[in-house]
Amino acid sequence: MEYGYHATDRSSVEESPNEIHQSPEIKPVNPDTMAFPDLAVNAIYTILCLVPGFVTVKTVTYATDLEPEMSEFEKSTWSFVASGVALSVSYFLYAAAMGIVTGRFVLIRSLDITWVELVAIYPLLLFVAVMLGYLCAKLFGWTLETSTTTPAESVR
Repeated sequence: MEYGYHATDRSSVEESPNEIHQSPEIKPVNPDTMAFPDLAVNAIYTILCLVPGFVTVKTVTYATDLEPEMSEFEKSTWSFVASGVALSVSYFLYAAAMGIVTGRFVLIRSLDITWVELVAIYPLLLFVAVMLGYLCAKLFGWTLETSTTTPAESVR
């Protein structure tokens, strides 16, 4: 067997007389088209799914002019939570769009994203993350304003 070729050795396999004999396939292996190992693909997907949360947290801190002193653990945790929210909002937008297109609203849909689809929808996911960060910043700003402003007491 040569390097770069895969063949099956059937010399020790007994065949019944009724079976159709097929010769083993020999497929050349092209190193340029080899797939990533599953671990590398999962790491890439993980990083790509955590970036929207980081973008959301940065948008919140930028839009509120707050400089919170967060540890690395807290930044990671808030980024993880924000990523989950951004991915959930994106999924529900997808479910709503599919409900409009098909005329049948189904809350849980099968979703298998390939590399090409991920590249196509990733800007939308980042847009959702920025908008989510902006909305959270406005909510935090409104909450901070109402908590620092106390109503004047009436004097009798």
